[in-house]
Amino acid sequence: MKKLYCLLVIALVMTSCVAPGVVTQLTPEAPEGHYEMGREYISLSNDSIEVELGYDGILGEDLVFDFVVHNTTADTLFILPNDFYYMILDSANSDAAPHTLWMAVHPDKVLMHYDKTLEETKEAKNMNSFFGVLQAGVSILYNTAGFIATENPAYLADAVLQTVGTADQYISQDKMISSEMKMISEEKGVVEGEIFRACEVLPGRMISGYVYFPKHNNTAYYMFCFPIENQLFQFVYNQRKELVYN
Repeated sequence: MKKLYCLLVIALVMTSCVAPGVVTQLTPEAPEGHYEMGREYISLSNDSIEVELGYDGILGEDLVFDFVVHNTTADTLFILPNDFYYMILDSANSDAAPHTLWMAVHPDKVLMHYDKTLEETKEAKNMNSFFGVLQAGVSILYNTAGFIATENPAYLADAVLQTVGTADQYISQDKMISSEMKMISEEKGVVEGEIFRACEVLPGRMISGYVYFPKHNNTAYYMFCFPIENQLFQFVYNQRKELVYN
């Protein structure tokens, strides 16, 4: 039950630049659960299976949850996260909209998002290096031509210092981009190891993992549904937007 710390850091950095900001909050419509690593887990159970759901945050356009299953049966459970879904509600106690299901995001699609982000960031890094070399090269040529025309060594010294300043700017940007790539790559590694996939849960064993759902901007309530064997576990969450003043 790890926490996506990078997700929260990025969100804090982004929201700190804007005042006021709009923040989406999700809270469970259930008695208060237990807290681990700042995340509230809501528990449901029947005679043979215990499950917990904890809301982790928003990544891009997806809601991220940590889903936990404890098999207290004498048999092996077969769990298919492709069957996980949610329905939207008008109120916490209303019926769900008929025939409207939003399925969980496939794990491979989540990881492909990281790959795409890394590729785009790598392209930005290469472009930064290209323009850095180009601008520094133009500066050297321009100022060397001035030195030849004036034969003044001091002019060339100024040219070198100016070029170093130009290089520092691009080197600083390159370090920032490299740091961002490292952070994205590390988070991808965590998600790749922790994301919930199709699995078997042996008797007496517990398994947990991240489940991603597409965010619905126009609903006040979600009912998240997790079919396991012949059981259906349902969690209702309230969604609201709040203004945050820095």
